[in-house]
Amino acid sequence: MGKREISDKEMLAYLRFRTPEDNRVTIIFMVLFFIDFMGFLPSLIGSFSKLFFIAALVPAIILNLWTLVYILAPFKLEKSFHLFIGIFSIVSTYLYWLGIEKIIYIDIGVKGNVPFTIGLFTLVLCLAIFYFYTRYRFQRAKYPQTNREREKLSGFDILVSVAIIMGSNQLWRFINITGVMVSYVQIGLFCLMSFITLHMIGSLHPYNFIRKNIKVVQKVYPDFEISKKERKAQGDIYTIALLKRDELSDRDIQSVTDELGDLQNISSVKKVRMENFDVGGLQNVFQKVDPTVEGIAVIKVDESRLEEEKKKMERTKRWKYFFKKIPEKEYEKVENRVLLDPKQSKLYAERLTEVRAFLLKEKG
Repeated sequence: MGKREISDKEMLAYLRFRTPEDNRVTIIFMVLFFIDFMGFLPSLIGSFSKLFFIAALVPAIILNLWTLVYILAPFKLEKSFHLFIGIFSIVSTYLYWLGIEKIIYIDIGVKGNVPFTIGLFTLVLCLAIFYFYTRYRFQRAKYPQTNREREKLSGFDILVSVAIIMGSNQLWRFINITGVMVSYVQIGLFCLMSFITLHMIGSLHPYNFIRKNIKVVQKVYPDFEISKKERKAQGDIYTIALLKRDELSDRDIQSVTDELGDLQNISSVKKVRMENFDVGGLQNVFQKVDPTVEGIAVIKVDESRLEEEKKKMERTKRWKYFFKKIPEKEYEKVENRVLLDPKQSKLYAERLTEVRAFLLKEKG
């Protein structure tokens, strides 16, 4: 059987990464809450069982040690993030299943192997179903399109999370007072938690893609798996603005890919209609620019300004989009304003060969 061909949409779904800093924060939160707290909650409530506690402790210790290693080197271990989340999904779901079994056998006092067998079969079946379901989602490019640098909670998301925590606390107080169906409520809670963590098994698919297509990933993200210190030392990066009177043809795009595709100091390539670009600003930098002639502008990326503009936009748009995340189009407006600033232009040429020669020279 030949290797399955990956569609462009599926590849884009796999290439939606987050920054190593975001990955580190995500891992710390998920391990502390889903593993260290919720994973051991069954041992802290009801009767204590040494056997179930040890069965939960071993995989939890391994995952916590892995977390410590990742925290120390999130940039260098960027590829392992997706593997970590996939394994995290399996381990956390296992801990919740183990908690349910502990409640059934120790707290409720059920005897026999039937509950254990049914529970184990259900665990394996759910893992398999969600694994193939998430793969289907990736193949159909159904995962939400977000930039690797921004995946922020809305104010509404934060309020809902706080309300759930406070509501859960009041619910447990009510249950402890009345003693009504405590064990069944606990089982329902861990089933719900399992449903949440099972979705994360889909991270194994991006990991497999990265492992098999590492050159493609490094071409899209040149600093992938490079330490933070080395990333800072990589030098200037540029935006390539293709100024056209009409829309770009497939031939134009292919020409850019063939000529500049192997260069790593390019942040992005943007096609811009000349009437939508500040050609006057470009003429202030390059006196001989003819606004009627199509060309290519090489614009230096001011990363500090880009970050400042993004933060400024987030502050001003926070309340407008309080009940949902800030849409991608708002970030694109900021990026276009900064990345297509003609005052930062370092070259204006009519041929791609000139652009390539300039970028190779700047790269050193």
